[in-house]
Amino acid sequence: MAISTVRAAWVPDDDPERDWELAADLAVSWIRRECAEQGASGVLVVNAFGVEQQIPSLRSFAVEHTVTTPAASRDRVERGVGPVLAYVPDEKTLDFAMRLARGSSLAVVESAQGFALRGWASALGAIDLTRPDERPEEAGPGFAEAIDRLAFYKNNGFGDPFGKQQALHILQDLDSSEGLDREAILGALAARGASNRAVRNLAKLIDGLDRH
Repeated sequence: MAISTVRAAWVPDDDPERDWELAADLAVSWIRRECAEQGASGVLVVNAFGVEQQIPSLRSFAVEHTVTTPAASRDRVERGVGPVLAYVPDEKTLDFAMRLARGSSLAVVESAQGFALRGWASALGAIDLTRPDERPEEAGPGFAEAIDRLAFYKNNGFGDPFGKQQALHILQDLDSSEGLDREAILGALAARGASNRAVRNLAKLIDGLDRH
């Protein structure tokens, strides 16, 4: 089951002409509205402290709300306290942000050099803030079934022999029927609440299949 959020939104890193300030501005504007509608304070999640100082909209948001990282004390921010904005997260930071956003809203700015969010956005029906009137792309039934099966075995992070074996069977079945879309698979599992360890282990399994 996916980690429950009220709503999700993202800014894809799909346009070389779109600078990081504009991407951040879109996410900040959306998360501010979510904070206002829910009457709650927001949380900015970054990979490392100091990133928020480089962009004006993030800097002003950080003054008014809480800023944290996965490496910071978990006691500093309670889960589910309000809307969360995750800026260019890797797998670990996205996992952390999703848990903080439980029961609230989450906006994510994607970096092509970080963790690809296309599958995550599709699985959650996230609003593309660069194209807010477009409907999120839906996965086919075969892909959705494979994700359901993978999510069932994700609890040990695909780190044990049984979990690896089951994941490999599912990936091989998907490969033979629809092909392996690495980004879509990993993002969809992240949306289902898979830990960053599970996502990284699954990535290794996919990469291993790709080499044969």
